[in-house]
Amino acid sequence: MKVLIVGCGWVGTYVASQLLREGHDLWGTCTTAEKALKLAQMGLRSHVMNFDRDDRAGGLDEDTFDVVIVSVPITHKDAPETVKARFERLVTFLGKLSFRQSLFFGSVGIYPKVSAVIAEDTFDPHELDQKLWLGESRLRSAFPELNVLRLGGLFGLERTMAKHFVGRVCEIGYQTANFVHVEDIYRIILAMLNKRIQGRTYNVVCPEHPLKKDVIAVSAAKYGYGLPAAFTAIDQTAKVVSPERLIADLDYSFVYRSPLQF
Repeated sequence: MKVLIVGCGWVGTYVASQLLREGHDLWGTCTTAEKALKLAQMGLRSHVMNFDRDDRAGGLDEDTFDVVIVSVPITHKDAPETVKARFERLVTFLGKLSFRQSLFFGSVGIYPKVSAVIAEDTFDPHELDQKLWLGESRLRSAFPELNVLRLGGLFGLERTMAKHFVGRVCEIGYQTANFVHVEDIYRIILAMLNKRIQGRTYNVVCPEHPLKKDVIAVSAAKYGYGLPAAFTAIDQTAKVVSPERLIADLDYSFVYRSPLQF
């Protein structure tokens, strides 16, 4: 396959490395020359592209792909007008390409912070985080067959939760965890490609949701980190994002069913 990854961040780079191992042809964009060099050394045809400034497709040496994976982030620091302009440029860029299948990495942060079991259609659009919805909905309106993967908190490889709380007071320990291992993200993408899934939205999170304090404790013991100085019960939000739709559609079995296995 010919695959383009637009925005090779941590997840995109991992996915690219695995696809390269399988013998696929990879193109990737990033925002710095330093990262582009690293991608090229991995074996990607890499290009520097910043959608806060331009929508150039001319830098690519190809315009026809089997799959396009979009991983252009939206952060809490981004102003709504910045997000709108970024995604308009992104839509213009993608509109110059031809592809059979497309995926966008969104976030379960799109859902409100409530104690509830949350499916992909639990909330109306006006109840979602409006910046995240702005990017997601703009892409879907331009490309109706786009698949949206709303990713949970990202872990695996060098990413462990415990190292962020060593010796600190942890105020989120009594929240439920909505996390996913990067290996499962890759395997879910493969399942979607194999089944030629089009136009679906999936919550990509572990099926099990332990408390974050338990994830931290297990992670600390496994990887040799110190524990937090204390856990406070200030926030006990039991937000449980459900992956049942993707499990049913893809007949998928998670490699890591629980963050306690990371």
